[in-house]
Amino acid sequence: MSEKSLQQRLTAIEDRFAIVDVLCKYAVSIDRHRWDDFASCFADEVECDLIRTDGWVVFTRADLVCMVRRVFESYSATQHLSANHQISVDGGNAVAWSSLNATHYLKDSADGEFHQQVGYYEYHLRLDEGWQITKIRQVEHWQRGNQQIFDRTVR
Repeated sequence: MSEKSLQQRLTAIEDRFAIVDVLCKYAVSIDRHRWDDFASCFADEVECDLIRTDGWVVFTRADLVCMVRRVFESYSATQHLSANHQISVDGGNAVAWSSLNATHYLKDSADGEFHQQVGYYEYHLRLDEGWQITKIRQVEHWQRGNQQIFDRTVR
C-alpha cells in the first residue's frame, strides 16, 4: 500500500465523517433551535426544493434561517432524525442522501398533537471552509397524524 493511497483513504474517511456531521447538525439544530449552528450548515446561497417551497427556490442563508426558524419555533417540540447516510464525494463536491423521519408536536391541538413525516433528503455540498450544503431536496414518502398542525406552517 502506497503512502498516497493511504492518505487518499484517510481523506475520504474524514470527508465522510465531516459531511455526516453537517447533516446531523442540520437536523438537531432545528429541534434545539440553535440557529447559528443551522446557518453554519449552508453556503451563502442555497437552492431548495422542500415541501414548504413547492418547487425549487434560491435562498440566501439568512432568508433560509429566517423561514425555518419561524416555522419550527411555532411547534411545542420537534424531532428530526437523519439516518442511513449515503455519500459520494468528487473532489470538493459531494452528494449525500439521508432518511428523514420528522415528528412535529403541537401541545393541546384539538385534532391530535402529533404529525409525522417520512422520506429522504438529497443534499449537494461543497468544500470551502468545511463542508456546506449548496442544494437540498426533500422527498416525501408519507405523512400521518394531524396534518393541520403541519399544513399551518406551509406557505
